[in-house]
This record gives sequence, structure tokens and C-alpha cells, in this order.
Amino acid sequence: MELVRLRGAPVRLLERGVVARARASDEQLRSWDFVLAERSSPLRRDPVKDEALQRGKEHNVALAASKLDGVIVQPGQLCSYHQLVGRPSRLRGFRPGLELHGERPSAGIGGGCCQISNLLYLLCLLGGQRVVERHRHGLDLFPDSARTVPFGCGATVFYGTADLRFDNPLDQPVLLRMLVQDGWLVGRLLCAEDPGFTMELVERDHRFTREGDHWTRENRIRRIIRDRSGELLVDQLVAHNRARTCYEPERVEEGTC
Repeated sequence: MELVRLRGAPVRLLERGVVARARASDEQLRSWDFVLAERSSPLRRDPVKDEALQRGKEHNVALAASKLDGVIVQPGQLCSYHQLVGRPSRLRGFRPGLELHGERPSAGIGGGCCQISNLLYLLCLLGGQRVVERHRHGLDLFPDSARTVPFGCGATVFYGTADLRFDNPLDQPVLLRMLVQDGWLVGRLLCAEDPGFTMELVERDHRFTREGDHWTRENRIRRIIRDRSGELLVDQLVAHNRARTCYEPERVEEGTC
């Protein structure tokens, strides 16, 4: 594991000059009010199996959110989750929380922060950002009764080996807001002026497949970009997702198993 981290060190050193780090001024926080993307997700999902790990997760999410909130990404600049949040250690205030190791739930320092990276990835897709590095989850934890976006609109992170990075292709800076409010993680991507487009995510080729003693779920996510008149500008594939489910699908369409 340490060898893998060391291999990435030269890249991180070269990126230091172009990685977003500047924070918005009070005036920018007040005046940049055009919403490129906005999403939220609950910190708790019933049932809670381990209350201590749940509380640790909520603490970790709030701490990581505070390190991302208010960051400005200039045109052409790179934004890195790990460069901003840093190593999740006890010395830096992180606590044990629920995370995945080898596709199995376990306790880890900083556990639960994937909720931040999931939301950040979705904001990038809906806010016109170009994703440079993203690692998809190997497990699909929840059925669609608790899902408000297509399966696969998330990103897993692990310090030193798996980052979430994006750059800003727009002709103006974007402002990242990431806050915990009333039990919800709330994320927004803002700018000062209307960029002149709208975006939506569309799911294609969705299916469940039985593989031995478990189910696998697969889909493709496309990003549709239109101008303000509704004319199609871009229809692009942004993700091909494939993951083992942690639940039995309630209904499987004909021909998918």
C-alpha cells in the first residue's frame, strides 16, 4: 500500500501549483448566487446497526465538509478531494466510522467520508465540470427506495490510492459549498453569472444479472447539455457502472438475469 502511495507522490508535487486551494471572501459567498448544481443526502439511513460508528461517520462528514466548503476553482484549475481534505487521522480530528474494505463493511478512521465524495462527484457532473479521476464503488448498498439519482452517481476515495479530481472547463470560477444542516449533507456548486446551459443525467442500459450466489447491477450514465433555448449541445457518456448488490432485487425485468 505504501509503495502505491509513493508512486503517486511525484504527480501530487507537480500539481501543487494548479490545485485549487483559495477560499472565497465574504463578498463572494454573498454575491455568487447562480446555482450550477445543488444536491443533499441524509446523514442517517435506517436501520443504524452500530450507533458509535454512525456518530463517528456524522462527525467525519462534518469535518471533511468544512475543509471543502468555500473553495474556489478557477477556469482550468484542478480540484482534488485529498489535497483539500487531507489524510483522515486521529491527530487531525477524524474518528472511527463505517467504511468499506475489500468490498466488506468495516470500521476505519475517517469512515463515512465517501458520502462527501459521492455528493461532490454528482455536483461535478451536474455543474459542468470535467472529471479527471473517479473510482466507482464495488458494492451497491441500497435499493432504489432510498435513491433519488440513478445508480452509480457516486465515487469512492481512499487516501493515497483513490482520489476524486476534477477541473473547471468554464470561462468563470466556480464556488463549492459543502455544509451539514439539520441532519443532511448539503452541497452546492455556484458561480457569479449564468453560463448559458442546463444539464441532466440520464440512465441507459440498466440491468440486474445473476452471478452465482449474488446479483450484479450495471448501467451507463450520460450527461445531456442544452442551451437555454433547449437545443442539444452535448450528449456524452460519463460513467459505466458495475457493482455487486447488497440486497435482493425486488423485481427483475425479463431478459436481465
